[in-house]
Amino acid sequence: MTNKEYLTQTLNGLNVADADIDIIMLKAGIVGTDVCDTADKARVCDMAVYRRMSVVLKATMQNVTEGGYSLSWNMEAVKVFYNAMCNELGVDNVLFNRPRIKDRSNKW
Repeated sequence: MTNKEYLTQTLNGLNVADADIDIIMLKAGIVGTDVCDTADKARVCDMAVYRRMSVVLKATMQNVTEGGYSLSWNMEAVKVFYNAMCNELGVDNVLFNRPRIKDRSNKW
């Protein structure tokens, strides 16, 4: 499997365009024809998606209505995908932070 095939399969559920995958690879310095055959190489591709999530979100922010046909995105699913990716990579979720409860009981 090549890097481009890996990214295409990974982002398949989000309907990211082929041109957007090319942009992700270009900005990350990934060669699309290189073989993605180890966990380390897959992690490089996953980090490229993490760092360029704005490209992925651009594709999912569009609602299309044409001739009685409507297409909209499930942003909760995008949030779950991104959160799972952050957990797998061990990086911070910088886009969809959950509110944090802080203990302020001793401030009186």
